Amino acid sequence: MRLSNAEPLLFESSDSASILGDVVNEAWLAVVYAIAGERFEELVRRYYVALYHFRQQRSRPKLNSAVELYADGEQEALLGMLEMIEQGKADRKQAEREGAVGNVLCDAHTDPQDETLPEVLKDFSKTPPSLTTILTGPGRPPCDGLCLLRAFLAAPLLGAGDDPTSVHLLLHSNPTFARSCSFLGPGAMKQPWELTSRRLPSLSVCEEFSEIMTRYGLWHLARLEQVRENIASGVLKVEDTVCFDTTHIEANSHCANVVPPEAQAKADKDGSMPQHRKVPRVYKRCDCGHDQWETCEHPWSPTDQGAAVVVKGPTRIYWAHKSSVAAFAQSEIPFDVRVCLYAAEHDSKTLIPHLEILRRDLPEVESQLRYVLADDAYRSNSDAVGRFGQEARLIVPVHGRQVNPALADSFDGIARFTPAGIPVCEGEYRFELLGRDITGQRYIWTAPDDDDGRPVCASCPLAATCLACGQRRHIRVHRSDLPQIDWDHPQHSTRNRTRYKKRTGVERAIKRLKVDLNGEHLTHRGVHRAQAHLDRRLLTLHILLAVAG
Repeated sequence: MRLSNAEPLLFESSDSASILGDVVNEAWLAVVYAIAGERFEELVRRYYVALYHFRQQRSRPKLNSAVELYADGEQEALLGMLEMIEQGKADRKQAEREGAVGNVLCDAHTDPQDETLPEVLKDFSKTPPSLTTILTGPGRPPCDGLCLLRAFLAAPLLGAGDDPTSVHLLLHSNPTFARSCSFLGPGAMKQPWELTSRRLPSLSVCEEFSEIMTRYGLWHLARLEQVRENIASGVLKVEDTVCFDTTHIEANSHCANVVPPEAQAKADKDGSMPQHRKVPRVYKRCDCGHDQWETCEHPWSPTDQGAAVVVKGPTRIYWAHKSSVAAFAQSEIPFDVRVCLYAAEHDSKTLIPHLEILRRDLPEVESQLRYVLADDAYRSNSDAVGRFGQEARLIVPVHGRQVNPALADSFDGIARFTPAGIPVCEGEYRFELLGRDITGQRYIWTAPDDDDGRPVCASCPLAATCLACGQRRHIRVHRSDLPQIDWDHPQHSTRNRTRYKKRTGVERAIKRLKVDLNGEHLTHRGVHRAQAHLDRRLLTLHILLAVAG
């Protein structure tokens, strides 16, 4: 009963079966319901250990491999950043000459030299203590880690970001989402039998959760364990062919311009404009205040370590982070992604370090590797790839080069050779590689078939000028005339062309991470946070794969 003077009470039941059963909500609900069980409970216990360790620190420690520079003033710090980048390039080149693998890709693990870290955070193979051991005692209970984990992974599937601000807003504005993640409400009290609180988290709690999961490598651990689980259960079939490629994500920062002293000296001598270089901006982590940065004794740090200028084309130049992505060729499913410590690193420098990481973290994949598919930028790694897997072979396209016109003139009816070494007749038909003459060291080329399956020479009006007998033209070209083609494994053979066509699967794998899972835009800065950003996408993808079974 309501009073006649009162306004009617209007409300909507946001947890009705029609909403939870809507196919639009299937994806994020599947992720929420899948985050349960022993593996995730162990991850959350490790998070509570990291939370206690994090809160014991008097100040926030720097991340593993973080850069710090001591310099008198911002401009000198920027020059120091440029010098450090150049020194890093020189060190990697020296390591490459000595046969070692340079420090190219981000390592999300904690610093093993940190003596303050508990053993379960140094060595993830060790099981963390029970929940009762960790949380029993005086003090306010922490926010439930499983609930937060569900919220951060499911939020991008609703079109929101997975940064703390977006997750906090979504939890407080969408009751269905909050209750599905097992939160009880903004004023809920801890139940007597519970060791954690399921009250809706504040923004600072969301920020703390995101920082700890990133800083202690727990996003990375969760992703690796999910991939291993999918492989062990047969959800993800291990293939002998893996595709590699790099992709960029635009940085959530701006760059600074700096003029190297030698460039300034050359410009002064020539009377021209000096050539600028792009480096990350710098700041100080101390509490002295921005006004005191120029004079205080604390070190400078880059605002976005790892970001650099990434050139994808003549008009496509970005200030971004770069990552190396590995995907299976047949299923086109990405199973590993690593962010580069320096985004301007050449693509070819990422392949061998990435294979070394796969050997360490996913030996079940590396041990079965037979073929590596990549684009032409990776061609310098052909020999080094052979020491991985089952003597794996790198398959790249032909690196085009100009062919001497005299070679075409030596064959009747052949107009030219393409830079890839394919003969083209005067009828504008591209010949196909039939095989090799091993004794004569020659490639055997033949005219193609038409749409009806007959040789094109049979209906070609120019056949009389080049075809002496039969209905199909054949030519033999010495291997020394076409050095761009791999003699042992010709790229134009039917088998290799069919195999290499699968390389584009990695492009669709990247699209799944960046477009389908809302991973195109970074909301954090730094190479470790960029790695965590992609780890969350890969974790979500493999959870969905496990649910689909």
